[in-house]
Amino acid sequence: MEREVSGIRKLSRRRLIQSAAAAGALGSLTALPVGAEPSHSHQIRTSKRAQGGKIRFALTTDDLPRVQPLLDQYAGETGVAVEPIAFPYAELYEDLNINVTLGTCAYDVVSLDDPWMPLFAGQHFLTNLEDLAAREGMSFDRADFVPAFISLGTDSPALGLQAIPWIGNVQVYAWRQDVMQELGRDRPRTWDDVIAVATEVQAARPGGDLFGIGIRGQPGNSAATTFLPILRGHGADVFDSRWEPQLETDQAKAAMRTLIALAQLAPPGVEKIGHEELGQELYTGRIAQAADIWPNQMLQVYDPARSTVTGKVAIGGQPAQPGIQPASMTGNWLLGIPVECSANAREALAFALWLTAPQQQKRLLLERGLPPTRLSVFADPEAVEKLPFLPGLVEAAMNAAPRPRTIHYPAVEDILGRWVAQAIGARVSGEEALSQANREIRGLMVREGVLQE
Repeated sequence: MEREVSGIRKLSRRRLIQSAAAAGALGSLTALPVGAEPSHSHQIRTSKRAQGGKIRFALTTDDLPRVQPLLDQYAGETGVAVEPIAFPYAELYEDLNINVTLGTCAYDVVSLDDPWMPLFAGQHFLTNLEDLAAREGMSFDRADFVPAFISLGTDSPALGLQAIPWIGNVQVYAWRQDVMQELGRDRPRTWDDVIAVATEVQAARPGGDLFGIGIRGQPGNSAATTFLPILRGHGADVFDSRWEPQLETDQAKAAMRTLIALAQLAPPGVEKIGHEELGQELYTGRIAQAADIWPNQMLQVYDPARSTVTGKVAIGGQPAQPGIQPASMTGNWLLGIPVECSANAREALAFALWLTAPQQQKRLLLERGLPPTRLSVFADPEAVEKLPFLPGLVEAAMNAAPRPRTIHYPAVEDILGRWVAQAIGARVSGEEALSQANREIRGLMVREGVLQE
């Protein structure tokens, strides 16, 4: 599922490491037990190594209850206990910035959101898993992973594969099949089609019981994540290959005009809509389409206990203007092994390979509602019968792309999402929002030494 990340403090890696060094001077502290509230000081955990068949696994508090039954199963099958250390999303990010970048060896395995990979994989903080597998005589096969997902674990070819995807989130475009049939329309393929359908829905249902589209307008992650597929679907991205911001290009301006047109066709109060609210708009039948839908929201759509549109919603890859290659957005979670913590590296890799194997991936999907990373699970007949949206999900996955691969993306997203939200809420014009975002993002990249003045 997509994670709200607006709560992450937008700290540079340099500042985080400075904070970690200061914390280290105070001495080591005992790790928190599962379920305890982490301290906001994020002091360094002890570097005591797990011995006697135990590995330590850092992950989010959201994912812990979903994966706990499998951790218990693994311990029963192998005799190796997996001790989970769980944090809310933002606190996990900051804790790993300290413990992984400083090599404290607090954890044997860590769960990483894919936008974090440029920091952790690109800066030599994670182990090359294929090299480790070869040294330990363990087999590793990439072939069954969704190609766009397994590629997220490599920040550069020279560093090799440093993480394995275990939760296959991907952003999709969703549409009401019954509404399209009423309108006599096929699935929208371009952003012009999306606007046309939304406009027709508004004209056909003037009572306000159904709106043309749903979008997220909350500042930060929500607004930025809604805008990014529209931007890419118009042939632009936040940066070019030299890390120059591209938000004042003609393509970006056209994407912003599309976004504003869609905001006017969405339910009232769009500036307050986040991930949970958008999912509710879809499963309660309030919107006819949305291009910022994630797997956990589709599970809600297919839950007859809460959904009024079960069986009526289809999903697939993102729309794109003619001649533009469509690209959905990844939101995977990956398993990495901190470098220089070799005491339990073999056991950590064995666990990571087990958790990402098809049998466990299928169980995580059917029993725990976590989308898979394996092609064989997406095509599994039992899974498809239970969750008919899986073919549309894999369609999106096969044409998926990550958010801009820079360690500075959390700060970039904060800027972009703040200005896009202001444009959605009509507090500034679309062009002014893009101009201001472009200026601030370029200023950030200059301060961080990526660009010159």
